[in-house]
Amino acid sequence: MDWVWWFFVLPFGAAAVWAILAPRNQWRSLFSWSVADVHSSEPGGAAYGYRRLIAAIALVIALLAIVLSVVWSSAREPVDPPRANSIEETWGSPRPLLVYRSFQTNRSVDKTLVDVPIDSYLPVNDEERAPLYLLELEPFSRLGTTSIPGYIGSKPSETDSTISGADVVVKVQGPLLCVPQRVVAIETPERVQLAVFYGLPTPSDGSAPDNVAACPIGEDVTGAVLIPIALDDPIGERTVENLDGAPLTMLDQAD
Repeated sequence: MDWVWWFFVLPFGAAAVWAILAPRNQWRSLFSWSVADVHSSEPGGAAYGYRRLIAAIALVIALLAIVLSVVWSSAREPVDPPRANSIEETWGSPRPLLVYRSFQTNRSVDKTLVDVPIDSYLPVNDEERAPLYLLELEPFSRLGTTSIPGYIGSKPSETDSTISGADVVVKVQGPLLCVPQRVVAIETPERVQLAVFYGLPTPSDGSAPDNVAACPIGEDVTGAVLIPIALDDPIGERTVENLDGAPLTMLDQAD
């Protein structure tokens, strides 16, 4: 129905402008035919002044109507949803946290920790594909600090190559109260087995916490975390599995 609105507003505004700029010409063009003597019936200067005033008010109303019509039309136009950036397109939303730590992988399992399933992995062993974009992510922390007792590895130095030296990045849904404490990587010529283990921050009194009870695996109590891992060799054609031999899901970047 917008065209109906403009059909009335535009002629109304044009007539108001005409009356302001040339009221005598407008009267003679539109109304003089209705009187017998044009000269004796023509309005005087005061009448044309009133006409100009009324036309000015009408023009303001017309302009206001145009502005309101544009605003109303804009408000009705569908708004495209915000496009996800490259990180969210690759790893999902909300953005995961990044385990930006220097650490060595292990070949043995610590049974006191909780094995957190790996959701997906992405090989990044090509130097041209070094995942430097991960540095845009917020680092993994608890209560605003990355200095967490028991947190895997150590804080990288300024010249550390943790990201550029990674061969694979894994995504896990880690328990919110716990921290990554161990990454297991077992490599053979045919396969790479990976696992991530979480536990509570190490207590200051030296006691052994019950990690199994405190680190539940469930959607309501977990958060997405990315962990860059350096292997002995690039993954290449090898299969990637968990410790039970089940294949892990490789991230499809085309999605």
